[in-house]
Amino acid sequence: IGTGPITLADINEYGGIVVPSTVREAWLQKIIDNGGQGIGGDVELTPLAISIGSFGLSATTTIRTNGAIPAAVAELLLFGNAGRTGTAQDYVADDLALDMNATSTIALAYGRKLGIFPVGEFAVGVTGKYMIGHGMASLRDNGSTITSNPIAVNLDAPMVMTDTASSSFMNNGSGIGLDIGASWKVGNFRAAGVVKNVFNTFAWNTDQLYYVPITATFDQASSSSDVDTILPIASAPAGLRAALEARIKEATPQPTLVLGGAYTGFSRLTIAADVRTRFGEGLELGPQTQMGVGAELKLIPFIPLRAGVTAQSGGMRYSGGIGLEFGVVNFQASASLLSAEGRNDTAAGFTLSFGGR
Repeated sequence: IGTGPITLADINEYGGIVVPSTVREAWLQKIIDNGGQGIGGDVELTPLAISIGSFGLSATTTIRTNGAIPAAVAELLLFGNAGRTGTAQDYVADDLALDMNATSTIALAYGRKLGIFPVGEFAVGVTGKYMIGHGMASLRDNGSTITSNPIAVNLDAPMVMTDTASSSFMNNGSGIGLDIGASWKVGNFRAAGVVKNVFNTFAWNTDQLYYVPITATFDQASSSSDVDTILPIASAPAGLRAALEARIKEATPQPTLVLGGAYTGFSRLTIAADVRTRFGEGLELGPQTQMGVGAELKLIPFIPLRAGVTAQSGGMRYSGGIGLEFGVVNFQASASLLSAEGRNDTAAGFTLSFGGR
């Protein structure tokens, strides 16, 4: 979860007291320089992940959100309609945006060694997966304004969403996909490469899309709002309908290339590095390219300590973790801080596993 360039830590620092005007001015300038205030977060749950021999089976549900608050709205929140200058101004909130989606993936994998290289151990693997789209929504500004004469707020930010009926929420899209990979081990060096979504037929069901106008008007004399009316997509104006439908159709898995290597020649230390790039925006809402290095240190054999740094589009991610490995029962915990594109995101992960390693 994260927000930026004004972070939750910045806001908490002034909890229960009035934020000084100099601080609000500095915050607003950061938001203007960044092109808006970003917000978002992801949740990934994997209740099942099991491997037996050369086969593996997993089930994962992922919820993704990403949005932006325009600098004009931030100025109103920080200074009121008089603005930073003390004189009422006109504003346009044309960067207001929010995207959300939820999917689940059931994957079955198979891998085996191949004796095609005279040196080292070479193996290949393939993963077939079935994806289910539970729901998706996309909101974009359509001309929201705040005027000073007369003083009025005119919100126009339509949203399109998949079917919200309980009977179909669990399946608003589906498709199958394929990942392939290979690894090579020579002595203490290991290398691997994976191409995710070599093909993927996943698509959202656009036959039952719905449209929420999300309009509101506030002025000195009256107010009106429409934020909960759910209409068939056919009710939207033609141009707006095409733009909203396109965002749903484009939110599909894109091919991703991952290359990695690790060296285990030290007695207690493992060093690893990887690079990954996604070819297109698609369903994922994160960075398209990232490169990382990391290390695992086992001063105590059953307590691995891990740290890493990743360079990605627009910033850096710093991460660390610890494990408790008792053979049959293993627990892993990790945390990371992302500073990218004016945002500071924090993340935490926990894994409990049973069985062999």
